[in-house]
Amino acid sequence: MKTILSGLVMCMAILSTLTSCKEDDDPKPKTEFFGPEISVGDGKAMSYVKTDAAGEPIEAGLMFDEKALQNLPTGDPHGHEYLLKMPADIDVAPYTHITFDWNEHGHEPPGVYDLPHFDCHFYFITEAERGAIGPFDSTQFNKPLPAEYLPPMYLETPGGVPGMGAHVIDLLSPEIAGTGSFTKTFIYGKYDGELTFLEPMVTLDYLKSKRNESNTIRQPQKWQQEGYYPASYDLRYDASKKMYSIVLAGLAHKHKG
Repeated sequence: MKTILSGLVMCMAILSTLTSCKEDDDPKPKTEFFGPEISVGDGKAMSYVKTDAAGEPIEAGLMFDEKALQNLPTGDPHGHEYLLKMPADIDVAPYTHITFDWNEHGHEPPGVYDLPHFDCHFYFITEAERGAIGPFDSTQFNKPLPAEYLPPMYLETPGGVPGMGAHVIDLLSPEIAGTGSFTKTFIYGKYDGELTFLEPMVTLDYLKSKRNESNTIRQPQKWQQEGYYPASYDLRYDASKKMYSIVLAGLAHKHKG
């Protein structure tokens, strides 16, 4: 009997060890992914993607520290572009790369967007495709979106920007509706009749106010590309880490319309 009991105790100990090893070898799945870190101002910035426990993307954005807002480039009338690569270990369609564009003096139209601000472009097209967009692409800039791909109360503006595309602006934003000045807004981008980027814009002063807010995005009826599209764009500040984030939040998978 003593021998049998000893054997049972030993078996239980072995099973316990194996179970413990299995738990150690089966960690929780990774849910945060970060792109390469780049220098911005006196600080740093990077892209990131967050998923749920099942691996479905729920956020895509960029984060940067407080020092990134110090000693930003000056003297460039066309602004300064920072290129952020997406995380290499996860693919989140339709996003290929992000640009974080610093506009010291803002840009046109005067009296609307001529305040120091950042344009944050989440591109659907590749860097090579974006680089091929030229200054004389009037036909492609002005080709309209099919109605089902145009969000409600958004307006396609004439012309476009080389290396970027044309802009589709929010008619309900205060600076356009005439109910207030520009602090932050959300713009759609297009080229040759197709949506090619999503663009949160925010002033330097509004960022420095260290807000934590979520802003609903009005959606088109259909999407031209299958992928993960946001319900809101969020502005966040983490006081403990002294980090800002500009986020496409509430991502949901949409089929091609």
